[in-house]
Amino acid sequence: MRPQQVLAAGSDASLLESIRSRLSTRGHHLELLDGADCVARFSAEGADLVILCLPLREGGAADVVRALRAIDPRVVIVITGRDPQIPGAAEAFGLDAFEYIEDPTKDMNDLLAAVGSALGSRRGDVQLRYLKQRDASGSSWSTLVGNSTEMQDVVDVLRRVAERTTRGSPPTILIRGETGTGKGLLAKCAHYNGVRRNQAFVELNCAAIPATLLESELFGFERGAFTDARTSRAGLFETAHLGTLFLDEIGSMTPDLQAKLLTAIEEKKIRRLGGRQSVLVDVQIIAASHADLGEKVKSGAFRPDLYHRLNVVSVTIPPLRKRGQDKILLAETFITSMCREYGIPLRRLSDEARAYILEYAWPGNVRELRNQIERILLLGNDEVIERHHFERPSNLPPPPSDRPGFALILPEDGIGLDEVERELIRRALDKFDGNVSRAARYLKVTRQTLIYRIKKHRLGAG
Repeated sequence: MRPQQVLAAGSDASLLESIRSRLSTRGHHLELLDGADCVARFSAEGADLVILCLPLREGGAADVVRALRAIDPRVVIVITGRDPQIPGAAEAFGLDAFEYIEDPTKDMNDLLAAVGSALGSRRGDVQLRYLKQRDASGSSWSTLVGNSTEMQDVVDVLRRVAERTTRGSPPTILIRGETGTGKGLLAKCAHYNGVRRNQAFVELNCAAIPATLLESELFGFERGAFTDARTSRAGLFETAHLGTLFLDEIGSMTPDLQAKLLTAIEEKKIRRLGGRQSVLVDVQIIAASHADLGEKVKSGAFRPDLYHRLNVVSVTIPPLRKRGQDKILLAETFITSMCREYGIPLRRLSDEARAYILEYAWPGNVRELRNQIERILLLGNDEVIERHHFERPSNLPPPPSDRPGFALILPEDGIGLDEVERELIRRALDKFDGNVSRAARYLKVTRQTLIYRIKKHRLGAG
């Protein structure tokens, strides 16, 4: 395997030589250049990684970064130090740097770890990188659709937190809101736009796991800790080390486990079940709850000390019924993205449908709106989405008569959208003897989309 090609630019010759010496022992080839020469060299031959050690001998670092990205938008850049154009992490990450290190001379291992991570992302597991990038690309602030004052206030708070915590450990964040308002998406946005965006984002729904298993899921266990513990396993705290752990529905956690969680947050260390040694963990906690944790504290169901520890930065996502014209913006966004995903012609909302969306209370919030739109697009055939498509889902018109052999019978007692999709995919795979590519073309979706949905429905293909 060829050595990884690394370009480095900076004005501190001794630092650059130290970096070259360290990287050469790891099998990497490093060239030391000035800023302008670095751009020219990258344009001519490319590189696996570019390290900018600020300040540069000549020119501003931001100008160099933009010039490199103009040549190849995918270039991986690690930035250290500062200059007038990049005085800190916020500006570095704003230019889409892979990692920023304020002072590499304090601990060269930090820089080496960043370089290893950056090079590993180019040579390592492609699928894992794709999944991480997919989450990150779908978690920019622009994905939080809405112009309502309440929603803008939520985004502004988390933006300020991200901009002001470019060093050290970011604070705990508590997200409140009714079920279906988008607390999980907001948590991802806070992570992928913050200083830890290149580290792991690990999420856990505390209400979805029995209390007896939740502790081992969070803290891990050693071999022999309980009957079925045949091997040791790290918990989610260790998995999220240096990154973010998102605890959804934290209000369902038992008081005993709340105490252990508080200790882990305060002391930044955990102990696996059955373990004797403590493990240091550096994790940002983002918690979410649809229940009023303040009321739970009053009733004794939630520890007040944990509540105050989580409540450092608190935001409340407004319910959809209070977001006015955001309902229409969200509906149109869902229509556009789903039509593209399923490969169907773009649909539009009639004036009557818009009026219905604005009038309806949407008790299931954004999730309900999204699911309604998806059902209508999958089961309907009209170019225009009308009011009755929302009001009488069982009366959707049948498929066109020029599609022989296709029939969709909706039972009187209703049917789940996942069930419809699963059966449709299963039939398409059967039709083409399990050939995913042909089934994808038949269903008018990309092969990657079909593989994702095959795995989602556990159909055992792909």
